Amino acid sequence: MQSDVDSFFGDTPSAWDKQLVKLTHSFSRGSLVEEPEKVIPLGWEPSPFVDGLRVMGNKAATRESLSDTEGLLIGTVRMGFGHHRIAYSAYTWALELGHIPYMHDLLGIESDESKAIHEMDQKYSKYSRLSSDLGGIFEWLWGLLMKQGNANSVRSMPRLGEAVKPLMNDLPRDMPVIASHPLNAHIAIACGFENVINQVIDNHPQHFVLVPGALNLVQGESYYTQFLQMGVPAEALGVAGHWVSHALATKTEEDCGHRIAWAEKKRPRRILIPVGGAGAQRNYIVDFVRALAPRLRNGNMRAFINAGDHAHMKVALEALLEELKIPYQPILNAAELGAFCAANALDQADPEGAQPIALCTFSSHFEAFSATDHLMRVTDILATKPSELAFFPVPKLHIRRVGDHEAASALRAAELGDGT
Repeated sequence: MQSDVDSFFGDTPSAWDKQLVKLTHSFSRGSLVEEPEKVIPLGWEPSPFVDGLRVMGNKAATRESLSDTEGLLIGTVRMGFGHHRIAYSAYTWALELGHIPYMHDLLGIESDESKAIHEMDQKYSKYSRLSSDLGGIFEWLWGLLMKQGNANSVRSMPRLGEAVKPLMNDLPRDMPVIASHPLNAHIAIACGFENVINQVIDNHPQHFVLVPGALNLVQGESYYTQFLQMGVPAEALGVAGHWVSHALATKTEEDCGHRIAWAEKKRPRRILIPVGGAGAQRNYIVDFVRALAPRLRNGNMRAFINAGDHAHMKVALEALLEELKIPYQPILNAAELGAFCAANALDQADPEGAQPIALCTFSSHFEAFSATDHLMRVTDILATKPSELAFFPVPKLHIRRVGDHEAASALRAAELGDGT
């Protein structure tokens, strides 16, 4: 692996760059006491939500089979919903191909290292919500900051990866690793894993999303070309297509055929409005639903709202619907969601007594983010900020972004003609 303060894909640091890297690393690790050779014993347990998926953790009892030749480590971090959704997409394909996926969530391991990462995520989520709620110059500054992932920003990441190596030190180095966040890949490289794939996030070309020593896979040809123009060597890159779950990818043409047939019969248009993992855009989404109220009342539209596991969104939306006097169907868990999706399948008419709004609120992180994947298969339009969902094969209306880097993902949807 290249040193974090040496040449990074052709970009040579100055003396100031090296000092900036040290400052960034000190800020990101907080009060963490670095013990890179420490080993946190890890085990696995079956996922309560996905058959065949094994979930890693230091409280799990089962420790055998980690070096199984069919084993595949899929790294994620519970920072919002996006990275977990990308990991979800990866392990649905792994299961279809007969592999044994082990989900390794950095925040699912109780340790000082995971606490340091959680503190970083808390800061990110807090400022995302503030920028969205306050708007104006605050939103402009946050948007600008999200586009500053230059070579210096990534030089600090291998240092952080080295500091939190204990999160992966107990794992066999011959396991292939697929990382849904750059930090997962940096840790794997620091630990000496032999086969690391970095699923590059969003569509804005910046060094921050890349990992030296890993194969960095991107989702579009134009994105790949922009990295080449930045001096990133071709052998470090690849184009793999979009990070989309197996069911959505393989049923795209069938689902879109049903959407077209539905539109031709002039039936009520079904719109899915998901809340992101940071819980930002509360004011915007409340205003958005308020603006849709006339169409919801007259039966021209139905809205499926996934408020995730955010208590503040649940309170705000329930108060809004009570104020507007619009009836809604509450969905509180995976079982209720499954029944709802079965009753609202794209190839059948609206169920008798269907409410104008379905409001999904969950107590678990997995149910919160994965509900959107299931709801995409029963909706006509996905109304979303241009996050990782910009790459999903559903007709999309892109709404207000959180961070200017997300604009490039909306452009990718425009390139393909399935988003505006």
